[in-house]
Amino acid sequence: METITRRKFIQLSSITGTFLIVGCVPGKEEATKVVTGLASQLKGINLNQFISIGTDNSILLFNHRPEMGQGTFQSIPMILAEELEVNIEDIDIHQSEANREVYGSQMVVGSRSIQTEYAKLRLMGATARELLKQAAANRWGINIKDCTAENAVISQTNGESFTYGELVEDAGKLDPPESPPLKDPSAFKIIGQPVWRSDIPLKTNGAAKYGIDISVPGMLHASIERSPVFLGKVLSFNEDEVLAVPGVKHVFKTSRQVYGRTREGVAVLAESYWASIKGRNVLKVEWDNQGLEEINSDTIFNKYRQESKKKGDELFGRGDALSILNSSAGVITAEYETPYQAHVPMEPMNAIVHIEEGRAEFWGSTQNPNGIKSFLSRQYEIDEANIKINYTFMGGGFGRRSMTDVAEEAADLSFKSGKPVKVVWSREDDQTQGPFRAASLNVLRAVVKDDEVKAVEHKVVAQEIRNQTGDSMEAGRQLMGGITTAYLFPNFTVRGVLQKHHVPISYWRAVYHSTNPFAHESFMDELAHATGRDPVEFRLNLLEHPRYRRVLEEAARITNWGEKKEGIGRGIAVVERSGAHFAMVVDVEKKDGGVFPKKITTVLDLGICINPDTVRAQTEGSIVMGLGAFYSGLTIENGAVAEQNFHTYQLLRIDQCPEIETHILESIADPDGAGESGLPTVAPALANAVFDLTGKRIRKLPVDLSVFG
Repeated sequence: METITRRKFIQLSSITGTFLIVGCVPGKEEATKVVTGLASQLKGINLNQFISIGTDNSILLFNHRPEMGQGTFQSIPMILAEELEVNIEDIDIHQSEANREVYGSQMVVGSRSIQTEYAKLRLMGATARELLKQAAANRWGINIKDCTAENAVISQTNGESFTYGELVEDAGKLDPPESPPLKDPSAFKIIGQPVWRSDIPLKTNGAAKYGIDISVPGMLHASIERSPVFLGKVLSFNEDEVLAVPGVKHVFKTSRQVYGRTREGVAVLAESYWASIKGRNVLKVEWDNQGLEEINSDTIFNKYRQESKKKGDELFGRGDALSILNSSAGVITAEYETPYQAHVPMEPMNAIVHIEEGRAEFWGSTQNPNGIKSFLSRQYEIDEANIKINYTFMGGGFGRRSMTDVAEEAADLSFKSGKPVKVVWSREDDQTQGPFRAASLNVLRAVVKDDEVKAVEHKVVAQEIRNQTGDSMEAGRQLMGGITTAYLFPNFTVRGVLQKHHVPISYWRAVYHSTNPFAHESFMDELAHATGRDPVEFRLNLLEHPRYRRVLEEAARITNWGEKKEGIGRGIAVVERSGAHFAMVVDVEKKDGGVFPKKITTVLDLGICINPDTVRAQTEGSIVMGLGAFYSGLTIENGAVAEQNFHTYQLLRIDQCPEIETHILESIADPDGAGESGLPTVAPALANAVFDLTGKRIRKLPVDLSVFG
C-alpha cells in the first residue's frame, strides 16, 4: 500500500467555481499537469480524479480499476463515499481513464483492488471532507472541530449549514490537510452494508458496453488462424485466393508474445467480421510444427513423474524433513494430478487498436489497461501521453485479460494496414490457443509414528508462469501457492521442480491455489485418517494461526461437524488466498448410481467486508468455477488441445450445482481479497467428502462422480 503525503495529493486550485477535484498521485508530481489539462472535461466519463463535486450538489465518484464482474465499480466508490460523508444513493459513478501517473496501478489481478487501495481511498474521501469542513469553518469564523459533515452537508452547533455545492469554490482554494482524521469502523454507514451494484441494471438492460460491442469509424475486422500446436511457424499461405473473397482487404502474417515465446498466425482483414471469417475459411497455411505434435498429455505427465524423483528446489523448510523421510520405513506417499484448464470468459477475447504517426488508441475489455499502454509506447516508440486507452466492462476475465497479447495482434495489424483493426477470437480460438492454467503433479510424503506426523514433504512439479523459457528457479516461489505452511509439522519442506515445455500457461483464477490445495488438503485428510483423528481435530491440533482456527472452528460449528448423517459424506478444507482465510465443508450423497455434492458451506475471514452482497456473489461464482474444474479439463493430443468447444469441455450445469451457503465473519482488520475466495477449497473438500462416503480417494482430476458410486 502506497503512503500518501501532502506532495502526493492533488488539488486543482486553478479551477474556480465548478468542481472540487481530489486525486491521489502515487509519487508522480507531473500528474498535476495531466489533471489540469483535462479540467474542461469534468462532466465526461474519462476523468483523472476520484471525487468531483458540482456547485449544483452533484457528486461524481470514479472507479479507477477495470470491472470484470468482481464488483469494484461499486465497492471503490463505497469506500470514498464513506469517508466523504455522502449518501451512496445520491452519487454517480464513472469509470476513470487509464493513467498510472494519476492512479498508480490499475491492473486487476489476485483480488487486490480493495486490499491494496482501501487505505488510500479512505484518505482521499477524508481529505475532501475536511477541505469542505474547513471552507465552512472559515465562512463562519469558527474552529473546524465545531463543524460536522453528514449527507453532503456541513453543519455547526447552532444549526446553520452549507451544502457541499455551496462550499466547493472555497474548498478548491485550500491546501489539503496533512493527516485528515479517518472514521472509526464502528461509525461506518456504507462499508459493510449489502449495497446494490449500480452496474447490474446496465448489464441486464443492455446499456453496458463491453469490448466486443465497440466499433470505431473506418475499422477493419480481423480473424486469425494460428498453429494448433502453439509454436508452429508460418511457412506459406494462399494470400491471392483469400484476397478474392468479397470484403477481404488484407492477409498478413502476424505474431504476439506469450511469456517470452513468439506465437505466429495469419490474419484475414475484412470490412466485416463475417467477411473475415469467410476469408479465414479459405485460408490454407503450411506450418512448421517443429516436431511438437508428438507431445500429448500422457507424455507430459510421464515426464512430470520422472522429474518428481528429483530433489527439486526448496521453497519452504522447517526442520530436516528429507533426512527423516529418506531414513524411515512405511512412508506414506500420494500423487495428485490436475489438468490444464481454459479461462473461457463468456465475452470472447477482443481488442481494437489504431496506430498512427506519433499516437495510438485502444478500445476493449482488459484487466491491464496500463500494461497495454506501456506495450504500445515501447513497441511503436510513442510517448504514453499520446496513447489513449478506452477500457470497458469485461464479460469475465479470470486472469486471461491481464495479458496484452490480443492487443499486440490488433496493434500489429493496424500498423501494417494503416487502419484501426478489431481482432475477435472465436470460442475455438480461445479454448485451443490459451494460455491456460498450468497442469501439475503434486507428490506428497509423510512419516507417521505413534499416531504423530513426524515429517512432511510436498513437491510441486509444474510450469511456472513467470519463468516459461529461462533455466532459473528464481521466480518459482509462486509454485507453492495455496500450500498451508502454518501447519506446525516439526519437519516440513515444500519443494518445486520447474517444468518447461511449449504449452502456454498464464494466471487462472486463484492461480496455483487452484491446484496445490487439492493435493495438500486432501493429504491432510489422509494423514488424519492415518493417525486416527477427526479431520477438523487433526487440523486444529496443528494450527496456532488465529484466522485459520477461527474459520475452521466456525465452519465446524455452523455445520454441526460432529453430527454424522445417514447417507451423507462430509469433507473439509481450509486455505488462505490474497490474505483472506476460508474453510469449506462439502456434503455429498449417493444418487442415481453416483455421488453428488448436496451442500457447500463456506466460512470467510477477509477483514472488513466492503459489500457483503458482492462477496457472497464472488464466493458462489468461484465455487461454481471450482466445481467445473473438478468435472472438466483439457487434454493435449498431437501437440494440440483436444477439447475445442463447450460440447467437449463442459461448464458446470445447473443440475450439478448444490446449495451454497456463505458465512462472512465480522472483523475490524483491513480488508483482504475476496474475488477467489471459494475456489481453492472446492476440490479437496469435495474429494474428502467422497472418501468419507465411499472410502475411495480421488487423486486425479477431472473425475466423473456420476459413476463413482
